[in-house]
Amino acid sequence: MVSTEILLIPLLIIGLVIISYRRPSLIYNFLLMILQSVYLLYKLYLSIPSLFLRRRTTTNATQLFGDDIKYLDKIPKHLAVMFWNDDVQEERLIEVAQLCCWSWCFGVKIVSIYEPEGHLKNYAHLLQSHINIISREFITLEKIIPTIQVMSLNSSSSIGNETNQSDLLVNLVSRSDGRARIVETTKSITKDVIQEKIKCEDVNVQELDKRLSISQFPEPQLLILFSPRIDLDGFPPWHIHLTEIFHVPDNQKFSYSIFLQGLRKYSRCNQRFGK
Repeated sequence: MVSTEILLIPLLIIGLVIISYRRPSLIYNFLLMILQSVYLLYKLYLSIPSLFLRRRTTTNATQLFGDDIKYLDKIPKHLAVMFWNDDVQEERLIEVAQLCCWSWCFGVKIVSIYEPEGHLKNYAHLLQSHINIISREFITLEKIIPTIQVMSLNSSSSIGNETNQSDLLVNLVSRSDGRARIVETTKSITKDVIQEKIKCEDVNVQELDKRLSISQFPEPQLLILFSPRIDLDGFPPWHIHLTEIFHVPDNQKFSYSIFLQGLRKYSRCNQRFGK
């Protein structure tokens, strides 16, 4: 004896076929509603870690040296972050200054802040001032206050006190340091070939890498990206072919929790480098 449930399945299929033939828009709307529901559930799933960690705050360096660092197998030496607001406000500069202090505590050597239009570079001196103030307040129990220096990528001089070495270098990067630099390098190579300074067969990846390389801007191991979708928005493409990207959708504030989530993802990632 055939159960009622089994009989209902072909009847349901036949009913859907009839509806799709007579009223195809109903089926399309139904499928669209399902897709939208799945997408909303996916976004909710992505936001769960942030909901649990967002309340976490830290006011001094001693709070960082515990479970936060203990379970990190590796830490990026070069951390890049895309600036999380088009409008450069003092509140955002304070967030950048806090980020720099956290990074130094975790052993990061270079922090690169990318803001496409280059407006952040105009506030470099104010950012340096905030870093100096916050580092003294944040790292209260350390015997030596770190030297954190801000530098515009297209400039050879630092914003703060001129020293040969710094505990943490902060690069301010814009769109002009990316694709525009590649275009200028290409023109330079073409000119050298025409003037027979180099041979055509010498134009290779190694030559291009040598000309595009910047001493204070090695390839970042981790890039924290703030945007509704994954969009590098002109970030120097030559320098991130092996960079781990941590995407934070729908987020308007850079918090310690976001910083820690990015470090945890990098610590867990397995980079095979093409092997």
